[in-house]
Amino acid sequence: MRDRFIVVTTVGPDRPGLISEISSVVANFGCNIEDIDQVVMKNIFVLSMVVRVPYNVDLNKFRDKMRDLCFDLGLEVSFYYAGSG
Repeated sequence: MRDRFIVVTTVGPDRPGLISEISSVVANFGCNIEDIDQVVMKNIFVLSMVVRVPYNVDLNKFRDKMRDLCFDLGLEVSFYYAGSG
């Protein structure tokens, strides 16, 4: 089995600590942020990151946890499969 890569994109109102909270989910699942881009436009936070998800991590549980957190933070979240490696 090979690791998977997903692109996670979040959008919503900016506030301090968003990257820390979002990246904690990545770390808690034993995943790694391979690339990240973040911008704030007119107080709208936009974060895109490529996340390496190890083959032994339940991808559905990871997405569910990220969706729950983003809902609590008032952010929209999207996931895109970017292949395996």
